[in-house]
Amino acid sequence: MAAASEKALLPLGALMLAASVSGWAQSNAAPGAEQTLKTVTVTEKAEAPEGKDALQTKKTTIGKGTQDIRDIPQSISVMTEKLIDDRKLDTLKDALHHTAGITFAATENGTDQDIRLRGFPVATVGDLLIDGMRDPSQYDRDTFNYDRIEILRGSASMIFGRGSTGGVVNQVTKQPMLLDQNDFETTIGSRGYVRTTADFNIRTGEDAALRLNVMANKADNGGAKIDKYGIAPTYRWGIGTRDEFSVGLFHLNVDNVPQSSMRYLNGNVPNINPGNFYGTQSDYLLGKATYGTIKHTHRFDDGGELRSQVRTGVFDRAQWGTNASFGAPPLNPATVTAANVNPATVLQRQGLTPRKDRFTGTYFQSDYSNEFNWFGMKHQILTGVDAASEKANRFLANNGIGANFDKGNTTIGTPNDGRTLAVAPIYRDSSNYSATAMGAYIQDLVQVAPDWKLLGGLRYDTFKGNFNNLVYAATTGNTLTRVDNAQMSIGAFSYRGGVLYQPTPTSSYHFSYGTSFNTNADTYQYTTPQTANTPPEKSRNIELGAKLDWLDGKLSTRGALFHTEKYNERTTDADFAGTAFLLSGKRHTAGIEIDVVGRLTPQWEIYLSYAYTPVAKIDAAGTAAQATVGQRVGLTPKNSGSAWISYQATPKLRVAGGINGASENFALAGTSGAAQLTARAAGYVVADAMMEYKFTQDTYMQVNVSNIANKIYGDQLYPGFVITGAPRTVKMTVGTRF
Repeated sequence: MAAASEKALLPLGALMLAASVSGWAQSNAAPGAEQTLKTVTVTEKAEAPEGKDALQTKKTTIGKGTQDIRDIPQSISVMTEKLIDDRKLDTLKDALHHTAGITFAATENGTDQDIRLRGFPVATVGDLLIDGMRDPSQYDRDTFNYDRIEILRGSASMIFGRGSTGGVVNQVTKQPMLLDQNDFETTIGSRGYVRTTADFNIRTGEDAALRLNVMANKADNGGAKIDKYGIAPTYRWGIGTRDEFSVGLFHLNVDNVPQSSMRYLNGNVPNINPGNFYGTQSDYLLGKATYGTIKHTHRFDDGGELRSQVRTGVFDRAQWGTNASFGAPPLNPATVTAANVNPATVLQRQGLTPRKDRFTGTYFQSDYSNEFNWFGMKHQILTGVDAASEKANRFLANNGIGANFDKGNTTIGTPNDGRTLAVAPIYRDSSNYSATAMGAYIQDLVQVAPDWKLLGGLRYDTFKGNFNNLVYAATTGNTLTRVDNAQMSIGAFSYRGGVLYQPTPTSSYHFSYGTSFNTNADTYQYTTPQTANTPPEKSRNIELGAKLDWLDGKLSTRGALFHTEKYNERTTDADFAGTAFLLSGKRHTAGIEIDVVGRLTPQWEIYLSYAYTPVAKIDAAGTAAQATVGQRVGLTPKNSGSAWISYQATPKLRVAGGINGASENFALAGTSGAAQLTARAAGYVVADAMMEYKFTQDTYMQVNVSNIANKIYGDQLYPGFVITGAPRTVKMTVGTRF
């Protein structure tokens, strides 16, 4: 989408226009007549192209208000809509592959939302955001309504509350603009892929507009299946005025067959054809996400802004996937190794643990920002409150279908054999919880000298939860024998401090310290009577970095040295037989992150994100896990990154290419000794390419090829199995704007 048009005061242009109109009126009016000029509203595009038009952006909303990226003393990566469109990234998971330091852990259910940043969980502790507000539920997230994706790295509980050890991921949604503009795209591709998106922006008044984004996507996907649709209408009025409002709805419906997982072969990712599906047609991933949002911005006469928003939603998800393992003799003539695996090798298909849950959440936050001159210094104040009410019901199968359910054998050479099953999971209540959270914070950025700024922030959070675990008389029975109840009530402070040195308008250097915490209820929102009131885990982040602009501001570079540490991790002690948590664990990661984004010349544009993490160490553990002390933390490759370069060859033709990848990775928390032989993924690099041809200014065709070499690699890792990355995919898109 073109850069957002906003009402803006353009002093010189407005003055010239007013003078011109005034002069015309005076020259044509009768002498002595009273003259009244009609109010003139000047509307102009943003000074620099952003969003759909450029890879570079210099502002962010991830800090609870619109801020210059250079004024935030932490590493920030931004993926604009242009990068998402260029690389044809359909889901949040697809997109996050293209920013450094992010990996993906599979879970026992095969879900794909266990995201790791700097080696620490993101999704399972509530560090996914929508427009700066929590989005904790696990569901498939599609990019059709994204304006951009912002990644703030390092501890950030002072801004967002519990969680935020490795960082947060903010999904910025498309908002109505003051123009009439519509985009329509259809994409066809490999394995029956068909996707259609439409983005309608309709100006309905002087300061009001409606925006509607829709999506439908289907694919055979080699046996796995994609079948989903989404709709997201938003109406916004009072744009740029004293009081601005918006109301929006979002609905996403998913009816997929998930990709099957594979057991490791001799501790490594098996060398099979990428994209081979060894599940059954009875596998499923069903999901619905529906939420509504109301926003209000009040602009005060002194320049202050009060931004408030409320979001409430319901999220349903059910999944049953398949794990394929290499059959032992006599299913195969001999023990399967990398040397003797062949198309006739027998695979045993086993069902992963069925999962079903419903999550409801209501969130509120209100943030005030303003600038003041106190004691001869400029203060940029940011303060606010937020609250959340969350409930979840979780279900497990009660008809004998659990982990390792026999789904029948197949062979390496017969993927997607069309097998269906006569049975399916029947669910019963397993656990439920309800929780409330409240937080309040204040932050001050002080200009203490012409080139120096100091930042300080303080936050306090409270969290209360009620958790129930339902216990039945027998595995397949429905007689409820008891309900184990646990309650949690905690409070915690979070801090943030930093120093900014900005000697020029194009350079900013920072040193920062921030803390974070996460409760026992964060991971899957469940706890027990024995562990309910275990104090929160606490983390801290120390960072030294720089943000520099080059080539008259057209190219931005960002780099940082970081040390992120969880210094009282929950552990178990052998003396307690796993019935209680201790806070005796410790782990840390340290390294460097680099981003380069923008234009090298009018024809060349670049996006580069790279992380080098030489240190990812378990420093302390409970007595039951002493063997892991000193080992490297799993899911934290030493090298990871992505690069994308585009070249405008002619006014109509643009070509682009890029790579993304990571070095050797492990699924386990510790990686010494035998563990290195059980769950390992070799390093990989995959290459993508794109060509775009514009028939007219507003009509174009785009061809994408991803994973050009059709490389097999471990994408989502779990100690017992791996889900491999997508195979070579060709997509052709035709789009128009009208």
